[in-house]
Amino acid sequence: MKKSIHASAVNGTLPAPASKSVAQRAIIAALLAPGVSTLHRLTACDDAFAAIRVARDLGATVELSGSCCTVASAFPPPPGPRVLHCGESGLLARLIAPVAALLPGETRIEGRGSLLARPFDMVAASLRQLGAVVTSNNGRLPLTLQGPIDGGRANIDGSISSQLLTGLLVALPLAPENSELLVADLKSKPYIDLTIDLLRAFGVEIHHRDYNHFIIPGRQTYRPASYNIAGDWSGASCLVVAGCIAGQVTVTNLDPDSPQADKAILEVARRAGARVTVDRDAVTASTPPRLSAFDFDATESPDLFPAIVALAACCEGVSNIAGARRLAHKESNRALTLQQEYAKLGVRVELSDDVMRVEGGPILPAEVSSRDDHRIAMSLATAALRSEGVVAIDGAESVSKSYPHFWDDLARLQAHP
Repeated sequence: MKKSIHASAVNGTLPAPASKSVAQRAIIAALLAPGVSTLHRLTACDDAFAAIRVARDLGATVELSGSCCTVASAFPPPPGPRVLHCGESGLLARLIAPVAALLPGETRIEGRGSLLARPFDMVAASLRQLGAVVTSNNGRLPLTLQGPIDGGRANIDGSISSQLLTGLLVALPLAPENSELLVADLKSKPYIDLTIDLLRAFGVEIHHRDYNHFIIPGRQTYRPASYNIAGDWSGASCLVVAGCIAGQVTVTNLDPDSPQADKAILEVARRAGARVTVDRDAVTASTPPRLSAFDFDATESPDLFPAIVALAACCEGVSNIAGARRLAHKESNRALTLQQEYAKLGVRVELSDDVMRVEGGPILPAEVSSRDDHRIAMSLATAALRSEGVVAIDGAESVSKSYPHFWDDLARLQAHP
């Protein structure tokens, strides 16, 4: 699908979509909690549907009514071989693999699209340390797991992603023995805080020392919960940037005290000189007379890169964004994708070691591609608001992964200048 975005001012108020990252964690926690849990404010995106499908395949009854999701657990499922399909969600695959390793019998973890190119060798290595038999496709999906794991001690490499650690923190409280995880070079620590906070809401306790030594008591019991899924700072980031570069936008359903790493978009916007105000559950961003280049370290918030590049493209001067090495294993190789697609818009993006340099200037009309990456599609659409004509974006349907109503919301902002 192709979307054409015309240069325009924006104005209006929109709710942030629910966090797909929180939703997936909550659905799997509810799967593990005997009884019925109710999850409120769910955004029905592709990644949420993938988690629901996996929960059903593991025995849960899941019902959707508007933005409310009820999960009736029947975990553990009957023994026997099973296949769990994770769509294109790297988080879900790394989250569910340790859960599946709790079970006797064979489980096959599958995916599709870009997920098949993403690395899973660290998942296999960690689960083997805990006693699982794991085979993979040369370090890629599909994974075949044979459990059950009993707990124990494992060394975890956190340099590529925190998602495997999240999966272990979710699964190991149900192991019959206590567990210790020694984690080296952990990235995206706020996502681990998010996981620990969510698990506490479902009655599970995790302890750690400086994010490198995690102690997980075994034989815990998940407790059913009524849980509100938080608004998504990642999905809201392009809406905030739209206000910074093209008018004024208020985004509601956002918690300024959230552990989500991507609330750092507020700091980036302020560094660029945008006008930003924060209320109890809302953020308003508006365009100043001049936006200036900025420096920012996005190592802990790599999903912000696409939104930050859209902002930097509209600033005077060269912005420096650290953390670019974190982008290699996303839905696309985002560093190269941003460089190549923004070049079509006349924006120079240079890559040097771990730093991305973005030279602001005119946004030219062009035909660009999302590369089937939801965040690239939203980034290009946001930058197009300041273009000198029309930007046509191929692969626009990719936003369904996290924010299926993004195009409708953007049109609403454009319709009320």
